[in-house]
Amino acid sequence: MRKLQKKSLLPNRVVFILAFSWSVFFLNSQSISNYVNNGSFESIYNCFSPYKTSLAKHWLSLDSISYSGMYISTCNSYIPSNGSGYQYPKSGNAVILSTFYCKNCGRGYLKNRLKKNLEGGKTYCVKFYINIVNVSPRGMDGFGAYLSDNMIDTISKCNLPLSYLTPQVKNALGNVISDTLNWTPITGTFVATGIEKYLLLGNFLPDNAVSTISINPAYYPQDWTDVLIDDVSCTEINLPAYAGPDQSLIPGDSVYIGRENDFAIDPGCRWYQFPNMATPIDTISGMWVKPSVTTTYIVRQILDCSAEKWDTVMVYMKPLGIVNLSAVEDDIKLFPNPASDFLEIFVSNPELLKDFKTLSIYNNLGQLVREEDMAFIGKKISVKTTDLKDGMYFIRIGSVNSGTVSKRFVIAR
Repeated sequence: MRKLQKKSLLPNRVVFILAFSWSVFFLNSQSISNYVNNGSFESIYNCFSPYKTSLAKHWLSLDSISYSGMYISTCNSYIPSNGSGYQYPKSGNAVILSTFYCKNCGRGYLKNRLKKNLEGGKTYCVKFYINIVNVSPRGMDGFGAYLSDNMIDTISKCNLPLSYLTPQVKNALGNVISDTLNWTPITGTFVATGIEKYLLLGNFLPDNAVSTISINPAYYPQDWTDVLIDDVSCTEINLPAYAGPDQSLIPGDSVYIGRENDFAIDPGCRWYQFPNMATPIDTISGMWVKPSVTTTYIVRQILDCSAEKWDTVMVYMKPLGIVNLSAVEDDIKLFPNPASDFLEIFVSNPELLKDFKTLSIYNNLGQLVREEDMAFIGKKISVKTTDLKDGMYFIRIGSVNSGTVSKRFVIAR
């Protein structure tokens, strides 16, 4: 095969890596964050030669014999240096090397079985990173992602230009990418039809439609572009922030809050420990915490293709008792929310709040804007909000002996 002959990527040692994975019970209740399985190629079956794409779990060629690429990893000693150049992954320890353009010769297409079919009518953001391999004679513009159903399995000419397919996400024509040093994102959004179960990465332009520029004349007159690929993702543009369900905790124990970690979500998340909204405690989609008192954690999420999202989680501690404090928080309802000139706090069982006497309001920076004594009249309290600017706030109801509970509300006029 042209790839193996040109690169001469022969292993000099093999390192076995035992990958440990774990799951947490709450993941079944959250929406999928990244629909691409193993988008950073870290999970593998083994690290034995030949180093095909299919070594990475959930990644395949279009059929069992067609070329799609080579698995490049620290496990086979090709990271960061190999016969094609010197490059670290965008994240983790592995990438795929593939030929995206080769005039009058074969190309590679990478296929991934998504974690779940996409939902019709929803808008998704697809993103993957590419780096032009150092020895490539050409930079080029033909990068795309095509999502479809089992039709992909019927393709028989697997290494020829699949120019009859129209990728939903693609690099702009004429935007030639030639960077051999940095990782360049290819990203875009599309509305799913509901049939999409596979993702296919490659160059979907015919040879004569690919725009190229010369970047390495050492291999002339050969005319091709080899590419490193990493961090492939497909996410809903309206993916909500997820802090996880409220949890109880015995003093001295730890609990996990948020989502399962994923390279596509982690950089867009900032965690805060209320009321300190000025300094994040971590930048990740989920984490272990070990509070010593009942604590509210808040996650702020801003992803490439979506607006700012927020979510909160309470981790309850004694002395009031886990069940009672959780019951207090569940019983409190705020109306209207969003509010304008007033906010009413409802409880169905005032007896639960007999020990709670103070009410505090904080803005989204964690700054205290009001504190006052409170007393329920029947089952509700009315709080004036005419002096509050539009935005997100937190109301904290506290007791000297029993701890505090917090609720979020919004002012919008």
